[in-house]
Amino acid sequence: MGLHRQVRGIVAASVVFFRLATLGMVALSVVGAVQIHAYTKVALAASVYAALAGWSAVLITLVLRRDALPGWVLAVDVAVTATGVVVLPLAVSNQLFDTLANPYLEPVTVSVAVAVALVSGSPRATVAGCAVLAAANVVGQLPLLERGADFASLVNTIGWQVGAAVCCLVFIRQLRQVVHHLTVATQQVISARERLAAQRAHTEERTRHFREQIRRYRALHDGPLRILTAIAGPGPAAHPDPVVRRQCAVNVDVLRGAAPDDPAGTLTDLSLALLEAGGASAALGLRVEYHFANLPDSLPNDVVDALSQASAEALSNVAAHAGTTRARLTALAVGEAVTVAVVDQGDGFDPDATEFGYGIRHSIVERMAEVDGKATVDSHVGEGTRIDLRWPA
Repeated sequence: MGLHRQVRGIVAASVVFFRLATLGMVALSVVGAVQIHAYTKVALAASVYAALAGWSAVLITLVLRRDALPGWVLAVDVAVTATGVVVLPLAVSNQLFDTLANPYLEPVTVSVAVAVALVSGSPRATVAGCAVLAAANVVGQLPLLERGADFASLVNTIGWQVGAAVCCLVFIRQLRQVVHHLTVATQQVISARERLAAQRAHTEERTRHFREQIRRYRALHDGPLRILTAIAGPGPAAHPDPVVRRQCAVNVDVLRGAAPDDPAGTLTDLSLALLEAGGASAALGLRVEYHFANLPDSLPNDVVDALSQASAEALSNVAAHAGTTRARLTALAVGEAVTVAVVDQGDGFDPDATEFGYGIRHSIVERMAEVDGKATVDSHVGEGTRIDLRWPA
């Protein structure tokens, strides 16, 4: 907005300065014409000059007070000037043309053409304004032309009008284009800064959340887990009741499954989601070992959900069918691909002779396919099972 306002200020200053300068030139020609008594119809000439001066005062006031001039102001400016160009030659003698370089309103016509070009910035409006002014010059002065030099002077005047208008048109259009590009670039910078600020705020919130998770994991390791391990163990702190020791040992496995061995390596959305996914299986007595490496800081939410829920289903199957109390969940990224593997050393099965149940077919394979991922199952009887989840496929 500031640049556009500055451009309007440049246009207004140019129009006002050019109009005042050309009116000054007309005033000098009037003084010269009076000295040689060139006016044959003083009242008519005075009316033309008064109308031109009065309208110029109105135009300058409008230019200085309005942000943008309406089209009718430019049309009136052209009409008033063109009328004066046609009428003024009727009020002077031919000797005026011979004596003065600009006997009529030639400077004002140039300033009018320039104003149309600068204010409108429109090639069509500029051509129309120049055409009307050129026609007015021809109609007003053609009856007075007697020599070849007179025709050359008329063509020269029209050429100045057109040339000045075209130069100003090219200038203002280029200037407005530059301002437009600068405005767009500025808005892009502002948007980028806003996105960066939002991303920084999100990162700070995630970091705070991750640190809280680490604090909880460490408190779990150093507190309840250590106490329950001592109670369940053979040392002097062991409970004398074997039932209590056995239950404490089960709870130790549950807590170890719920807390990662390396909490400092879990600072990603996916790793936290995978830890939560293993919570239900840990509550069933399954000890889950977590190993995470090179995971991206963030992934699409639907991908995180698919990987974590498919992993939860795989761990649930281990707890229910594998005949083992231990499983390993690994997650790593290689390039742009993320792979999650759930491995157990349980009973295993023959995939060729066993039809996959609903959990594997829908909760694992189809769920990964919905996010353009892939799930594979590798198992052998007596050697355990491995389920690999890969995104993208």
